[in-house]
Amino acid sequence: MDRWRVVVPTALILGLCITLQSCGGGDSLPFGLTSEVAAKADRARAMEFAPDGRLFFAEQFTGAIRILQSDGTVQAEPFAQIQVANYIDQDWGLTGLALDPDFADNHFVYAFFTEPMAEGGANPTGKPKLVRFTEENGKAANETVISDNFPSTAEAHAGFNANGRIHFGPDGMLYASVGDYDVAGKDDPDRGRLADALQPLGKLLRMDPGDGAPARGNPFADSPDADGRVFARGFRDPFPFTFHPETEAIYGTDNTPYTCEELNIIEEGGDYGWPVGEFPFSDCSAGDQVDAIHLFSRENTAPEAYLSFVEVSGLAFVPGARYPTLGDSLFVCESQKSKIDPAPSPTKGVLRRLVLSGGVTGCVTG
Repeated sequence: MDRWRVVVPTALILGLCITLQSCGGGDSLPFGLTSEVAAKADRARAMEFAPDGRLFFAEQFTGAIRILQSDGTVQAEPFAQIQVANYIDQDWGLTGLALDPDFADNHFVYAFFTEPMAEGGANPTGKPKLVRFTEENGKAANETVISDNFPSTAEAHAGFNANGRIHFGPDGMLYASVGDYDVAGKDDPDRGRLADALQPLGKLLRMDPGDGAPARGNPFADSPDADGRVFARGFRDPFPFTFHPETEAIYGTDNTPYTCEELNIIEEGGDYGWPVGEFPFSDCSAGDQVDAIHLFSRENTAPEAYLSFVEVSGLAFVPGARYPTLGDSLFVCESQKSKIDPAPSPTKGVLRRLVLSGGVTGCVTG
């Protein structure tokens, strides 16, 4: 398995939690920043800082949760080792990690991953699973299942668009992004699961962190046939999302297979349109859904151009009060740089700075 680096801008070591290995990383960055290798990891997909300065990070395909100590050394033994389902190193595995807001007192660590299901077919199957550990002296104890109430994937769609990221919201509830399981084809019998709130596919969920139950006040909590955990719907691959530090609005991306990759402000009960019409889209505003506030595209391509998507892999807000050189910005990690990667070296991706102003997103490329 390829070795990947967890690279963190030195000026942002306590404030910017982006897995920069997905969008390159090097000795120098825009805006006067520099970067350094903090730890080596196998596909670090999520990371969280503890109040004591330790960095917990999750390796997607090994299923290991590791700890970077406050002195800069990596703890020899993993915090936890989770058995995860994987298929050709796509979207499955250990993808979500969150520390409880009261971690200093309760030491709760949450993980979101693809659980392997029974084998026997041509391709593996799995399903998302959310668990909680209690940290005791750097090791995981008291594993508790918070939620495994998810459908199993289909053999025909192995490896794609299942569990995404998890974060605690300012309201203390636990949010989780779930993909569409790659079932949006017009002839796919499971496509109907995406169009309503009956199933968690293609949704952002909001749950009580104690037992995974629908959080109080969810938009579909009182609908007898709905999945009460659903907060918003109409997504394909809505994995990265984050909360604005002042307005508390949810900013999230949605990756499509060909065109029109979105940055959305995710509102309670909102429908973000997937799937609408047939792909590839040539009109990024097609359909009756909440419009994106920004559309991503690879260098020298328009958002509606075929294969323009950038595959956003990380988001983090940077407060201008703490980092005046950067100003109030949303940093975006893109794993794809150009429409066709130059041979023989693959793209190293892009770290991009989006400046938000008056509800309109402007983009300054770094």
